[in-house]
Amino acid sequence: TDVALSTELTDEQREYLEVVKISSDSLLAIVNDILDFSKIEARKLTLEKTPFNLLASVDELVRSVSLRARQKNLDLRTELAPSIPTNLIGDPLRLRQVLLNLTDNAIKFTSQGSVTVSVTPERISDGHALLHFAVTDTGIGIPAQKQKSIFEAFTQADTSSTRRYGGTGLGLTISFQLVALMGGRVWVESEPGIGSTFHFTARFDLAPGASTAATELPIPVSVPA
Repeated sequence: TDVALSTELTDEQREYLEVVKISSDSLLAIVNDILDFSKIEARKLTLEKTPFNLLASVDELVRSVSLRARQKNLDLRTELAPSIPTNLIGDPLRLRQVLLNLTDNAIKFTSQGSVTVSVTPERISDGHALLHFAVTDTGIGIPAQKQKSIFEAFTQADTSSTRRYGGTGLGLTISFQLVALMGGRVWVESEPGIGSTFHFTARFDLAPGASTAATELPIPVSVPA
C-alpha cells in the first residue's frame, strides 16, 4: 500500500488505500503486541546493541504516524533539545516501538489539537546518556484513579475505550517492560478533558564521535493539520 499511495491516484482511490493501510497496520500491531507480550512473560525478550542515529529514528516515527494525524486534523510536532546526543548505541527498533505505542495512543485518544514528541538529555557522562522522552497530547485525559492501572496488561483507562478506540490493551504494558530493559522508567501526567503526557527515560551508550542535534541537519519538526 505504501508504494501504491506514492503513485498518482484519484481522491477516492487514495481514500480506499489509506483505509486499507490503517487496517492492515492495526492488525499487524495487534499480532506483534501479542507475540512481544508472550516473549516478555517468558523472559525471552532481549535488546540489541547497535549504532543508530536518534534524529533519524524520530524522523521515521513522525513519518509513520503523520497520515493518521492528518486524517484527524491534528498538529504533530517534535521538540528536540539541541544538546541531545544523536549517535547512540542501543536498540533503535525497540525505542521506536515504545515511541510508536505512545504516539499512536496519543493520536487515537485526541480528537482535536496537537500531539508533541519531545526529547531532552537527563544525564550524559562516562560514555553513556540517559535521555528523557515525552509524548504530550490534548486528548481525553486519564482519571487519577486509573493512571497506575493503565500499565497493566489488557487494561485501558475506561472499558468503553476498547469498544470505541480498539486495541489490545497491551501497548503500554509492553512499553513499560521495554523501557525497564533500557534502564529507564515510565510515568504519566494527565488531567481528564485537558490531555496527557507520557514520560519515559532510557539509557544508551554514546557512539564514537557522537554529535548533538545542534550540529546535524534539522529534520521535519512539525506536521501541520
